[in-house]
Order: sequence, then structure tokens, then C-alpha cells
Amino acid sequence: MKEHSGNTGRILDYLKSHKGITSMEAFDKFGATRLSAIIHVLRKDGYSIEDVDRESKNRYGESVHFVEYRLKK
Repeated sequence: MKEHSGNTGRILDYLKSHKGITSMEAFDKFGATRLSAIIHVLRKDGYSIEDVDRESKNRYGESVHFVEYRLKK
């Protein structure tokens, strides 16, 4: 598969060594603001990445829904 640099490479390395990543984690750890675009590139290049729907509470106690991306093994 294609080798990646920059944030795409960092996100790929993170996915390989961690359970998954969310948009908030990508921003906090790498300053990546468009995780879905990075995931699109990785999928196009042959990586099998699944979406896992997650739910949590925001700072106001309201339920929020988001996606965690996981690299399929």
C-alpha cells in the first residue's frame, strides 16, 4: 500500500497502534481538522477502515453522536 506523510501518515500510524480515533482526538493530537478527508484518502489507497458510531455527553450534559474510525485487522 502507498506510504503517507504528514498528518495522513501520522493518523495511519496512530490507527495501527491504537484502538481507533475520533475527530476530537485527531485535532488534539495532530491538529488535523478534517479527519474524514484523511480517512477517505486512506480508504482510497486500500486501507480497510470501519466507522463505529459513538455517543457521549458534551460539556452541557447533552447527548452527542460522533464516529470513531478503526483500522480493520
